[in-house]
Amino acid sequence: MESMDDYKEELEASLKKIRVGDVVTGTVVIVDLKAYADGVIRKDDLSEDPDFNMAEMIHPGDEITATVMATNDGEGNMVLSKKEANQVLAWDKLKNMMEERTVVPVKIADAGAVAYLEGIRGFIPASRLSDEYVEDLKEFDGKTIEVTVITADEETHRLVLSGREAAREKKQEETNKKIAKCEVGAVMKGTV
Repeated sequence: MESMDDYKEELEASLKKIRVGDVVTGTVVIVDLKAYADGVIRKDDLSEDPDFNMAEMIHPGDEITATVMATNDGEGNMVLSKKEANQVLAWDKLKNMMEERTVVPVKIADAGAVAYLEGIRGFIPASRLSDEYVEDLKEFDGKTIEVTVITADEETHRLVLSGREAAREKKQEETNKKIAKCEVGAVMKGTV
């Protein structure tokens, strides 16, 4: 037999006070916050990334973290922004990636040396796109490259990425593999 204790957590959660600016996590239906009202996120408030595809990225039952923009949209729903929450949470991740020199793949946007990482628009200087001189930035449009974060400044919203270090590491690994294959007395072909 069920008792009130069986529903204690749900009851307490449904009575919690939610204010504008709070970052909350809920389940995608509308967005079930397990509170006194559901949340609604407009498509424009999901992501900064122009390649973001809502149908592929968000499914019913998924948990989603968003910032409360308004506690009532006129129909009793809370207005939420995943984009705003990403801004708050992403900078910590980006700073951590910068400190740990984490290598991550990014897709270069059509606008030249621009890429999105954790939903934040980042810039890749032409001198850091590759380990070699880049004559034409257009050859990188739409291409996915590995980068490291070299600047992550939340105050100025400045994110600078570099593909040079990752490209150098990859090239060094390939060289090391070739060297490992070399044996004393072996005959090899190469270009001078």
